[in-house]
This record gives sequence, C-alpha cells and structure tokens, in this order.
Amino acid sequence: THKNDDETHVHVVDVGEPSETETRRLYQEADKAVYVITNSFAYFEDVEPAVADALDRGVDVSVLFLDPTHLPAEKAAVQEVVVERLSDEYPSIDFRFSEEVLPWRGTFVDPNLEYDSGQGLLMVEQEEIPNHHRQAAVTENPSFVAGLWQYFDLLWRHESAPDNR
Repeated sequence: THKNDDETHVHVVDVGEPSETETRRLYQEADKAVYVITNSFAYFEDVEPAVADALDRGVDVSVLFLDPTHLPAEKAAVQEVVVERLSDEYPSIDFRFSEEVLPWRGTFVDPNLEYDSGQGLLMVEQEEIPNHHRQAAVTENPSFVAGLWQYFDLLWRHESAPDNR
C-alpha cells in the first residue's frame, strides 16, 4: 500500500508535557512492542498508566537505561528507584544498562524490517540545554523507526548488561 505524506512525516514537540503526551499515545497505540532508550526513566510515573495498559494488552516493553556510572548522583538515584519499581511491580518489563553514553533517547513502537509499521519519539542528548528549552522529534515513518530498532537491538545485544544489583 502507498502511504500518504501525513503518515510518513516527522514533527517536533516541546519536551515536557507535550512529549509525555506523545509518549503515552505511543504506548496506547502499540500492538506488539515498545522500546525505550532512557537515562533514568524519570518520567515513568507520568506514563505509568499507559505502560500498565500496554502490558495488560500483551505488548512487550523493553527499556535500555544508561548505566548509572554515567549519570550524575541525583539522576542515578532516580534511576535506582525506577528500576526497583519495574523489578517489583512490572516483572514482565525487560531492561538492560548501556555500557556507553547514549547519543539520543526516546520511545518507539511496533518497528519491523518490512518498513510497514512503527512510530516513535526521540531527542538528542544535549545536557547543557534544560529540558524546558528542548524539543523532541515525533515520527510515523516506518523505515526510520526500523532504523531506531536496529540501533536499539545492537546496543541491547552487544553493548549493554543486565541488572547487577
């Protein structure tokens, strides 16, 4: 089938409530899988109902955290709390820790290598710019989302470690 321009574009949203709204929408629209690349998943509480609903619908959720040794102490502490909650309350969520600093973070859903499904939200890492001045890209371009998944898969398999607590 031929996709029209409305289905393959990229648009930009502000980081904060607009990007969290988009993230919740991604969880709500996911059919098979959600992939998350994050520093500490500090916004988990804000998207938790959508995460829980996706899990209840049988959607697989995988989270790739930045290894806490690469985070400032306050972000590492936030990550530790989130990881503890995921372990205790959402044991079906798979998570690992990237051994290297991540150049971008985001959430994407339902990628496939036939390039006929998938959507996502991502933002590049810019620690020097406060979140309230940052923007995130939202895409429904299936080939772009397949590329995000290939990156995620390579890191997951070759440059990450399981929880060592």
